[in-house]
Amino acid sequence: MSRIMSYTEVESWVRSVLPEKRFKHSLGVASTAAMLASRFLIDNEAALITGIYHDAYRYIGYDEAMDEVRRYGISIYPEEEENANLLHAPIAAFHMRRDVGPVPESWVRAVRFHTLGSKDMGTLGAIIYIADYSEPGRKHIDDDERKRIFSLSSLEAMVLHILDSQNRYFKERGISNARITDELYSFLGDGGRFES
Repeated sequence: MSRIMSYTEVESWVRSVLPEKRFKHSLGVASTAAMLASRFLIDNEAALITGIYHDAYRYIGYDEAMDEVRRYGISIYPEEEENANLLHAPIAAFHMRRDVGPVPESWVRAVRFHTLGSKDMGTLGAIIYIADYSEPGRKHIDDDERKRIFSLSSLEAMVLHILDSQNRYFKERGISNARITDELYSFLGDGGRFES
């Protein structure tokens, strides 16, 4: 593909591959990402396209995903291999340039790390990570918590707040974090900043 598809084109394609409920979530992520992009002076089109695209492979089967991992040499984390619900992120990142066009590496990283997070996900990745967690259709948080997240002064503070909430939830249930997520938490706790 010689050009990057427009947001409208990507939205139409994503609508064709996702069930209505997941498509509505993707719309919510795109609009929330655009709001954050405007606030933090990040490219709006990048936020919209990565937001609508991020879950494009959400329903790929485990066996098919692992076949692609092996066939194309896609790098995955142990937690992704163990949890079928996480495999869509590396698969979508791998296919993004084929599906959408010659997008910048920052867009690919944003899609790649929207589930586990990473200190290397960049500012666009942080926006997608936050938007995926807090878009208005998400029922695991209420409006007060959503407002609390958006009241924070930086993307780093928002991601750290989300990680604190997830860590409490996981601890109550005896679930271990992915190593890459723990690295992100330490990075932010030590004052790390996302790069553009």
